[in-house]
Amino acid sequence: MKFIDLYAGLGGFHQALSKLGHQCVWASEYNELLRELYKKNYPETPEIVGDIFKVDLKSIPDHDIICGGFPCQPFSRAGNMLGFKDANKGNHFFRILEIIDSKPIRKKPKFLLLENVETILRHDYGQTYDTIVDELTKRGYDIDQQILSPHEFNIPQHRRRLFIVGKLKSKGGLTNFSFPEKYDKSKTTIESILDSSVKPFSGEKLDLIPEQKVAYEFWKGFVENFPKNKDIISCPIWSHEWGATYTFEDLTPFSLSRESLVGSKGIFGEEIPDIPKEQILEKYIPRYSQKNQEVFPNWKRNYIRKNRDFYIENKAYIDNYLLANPQFRRLNFSSQKLEWSCLGAPKTFADKLIQFRQSGLRVKL
Repeated sequence: MKFIDLYAGLGGFHQALSKLGHQCVWASEYNELLRELYKKNYPETPEIVGDIFKVDLKSIPDHDIICGGFPCQPFSRAGNMLGFKDANKGNHFFRILEIIDSKPIRKKPKFLLLENVETILRHDYGQTYDTIVDELTKRGYDIDQQILSPHEFNIPQHRRRLFIVGKLKSKGGLTNFSFPEKYDKSKTTIESILDSSVKPFSGEKLDLIPEQKVAYEFWKGFVENFPKNKDIISCPIWSHEWGATYTFEDLTPFSLSRESLVGSKGIFGEEIPDIPKEQILEKYIPRYSQKNQEVFPNWKRNYIRKNRDFYIENKAYIDNYLLANPQFRRLNFSSQKLEWSCLGAPKTFADKLIQFRQSGLRVKL
């Protein structure tokens, strides 16, 4: 069958469906780097476009399956939980509906396969998911859903996600459909994916890009030289808050007047000069605090508060370490964050699992 791959990322749906013998006829992914990787991994894909909202829907080829993991931030606990009200990412489900509606009845996709965070089931007291089911049902689909995680299928990753499956009732619906049977989770181990040909801690150099190498060495040194009698906070370390004093408790920088921001301190404790507010937000306010909202959610205020307290308690060490590592401030925004999920464990990197993520360098037991 023919399928289209929406919010394609690295092509997880593509890999699965192509292995089953199906053909991708069109794909969409907003991130430019991911689009380039997608083209390299799946060169047979006729077209992969960028912004889904700039696409002429009539140009999308006919297809039997529509699949996509539409943006989860509006429904995730890590986001603002604005759901469909999220101006930037909350309307993507409705774009999927528009793609379905752009096809005449006889050419509507027979199947749909969607994925999102499990909290979408409970978002807005269940009304968000009810809307999803209602809209798909109106379009003739029989709908089923289940929360699945890779570790339930002998893949050592814990990532619970909601999968929504649909089939046109006019094509028989989901009469004979059932979700795959889960494995014995106790048999899923990290050892199953480690390369046995590489000896642990053999000194083999990882194939990291220069940016990652600098970030890795910075945070490795930061952790391993941290005062032995003190703990590193377990919430994400946002280094941009080290020395910052801009207001965030009652109002966000976006909703404050320019005059109330001038003279306070922004990223890495840099004093905010008397310049236009747009420039203040762009140059002196961390990206996560630039958003167009009047008040920050409690979790974000808590993170900022903890990071500022962490800086004050360890000011001498942090200032000296930054002074000795001037290249750190030239790293990208994500590389300047650390998730140290090893509270109470030895402050070492060699015996930990390490991930480069948009949320920062994640270090876990």
